[in-house]
Amino acid sequence: MASYYEKNKEHGMKYLRELVPEPFKAFAQFDRKVFKPGALTKKEKEILAVAIAHATKCPYCIDVHTKKAKRAGASLEELVEAVFVVSAMEAGVAANSNEMRDNGFSQGYTDFSHSVLEAGHLSRAYKELIAAAVAFAIQCPGLADRHMKNSMELGITNEQLDEAISVASALKAGSAYAHLLQVLDSYME
Repeated sequence: MASYYEKNKEHGMKYLRELVPEPFKAFAQFDRKVFKPGALTKKEKEILAVAIAHATKCPYCIDVHTKKAKRAGASLEELVEAVFVVSAMEAGVAANSNEMRDNGFSQGYTDFSHSVLEAGHLSRAYKELIAAAVAFAIQCPGLADRHMKNSMELGITNEQLDEAISVASALKAGSAYAHLLQVLDSYME
């Protein structure tokens, strides 16, 4: 069965880079700058990237950043916890739109969200940072504001928050870039 998400698609990426070399070069420079260690370590940025790749639904990004996170020292438990934060944020969008009704959903979501954000293999502050970055990626201002405030109350700095949002920005761009393979496949049919 053919799939757009085959891991061996490098030939297509090379062809796309040849079509418009300057935008691809600019993206690569942007991506390198975002993932350079700063207020957040390489490991922290890669864990964020794995989480945000789940929010952007990009299998290529999930694959690449999972491997990079592992090389940077992330454990499988840390990655799973980060993705559960994404799950809570995705559910949070629906929870925020469902607040007007008292049908039990709200309490179920609250319990789930609190459980996900508790410290485990990742600290509560870092999970709140992930939640804020994911909220930006899924474009939910209410969740972004809430989790930015929560993360800062737990000691996350403005610099760390800026870098986390930069990772979200790079993953949003990278997801669109990676999905150009679908354009190539469809155009060539």
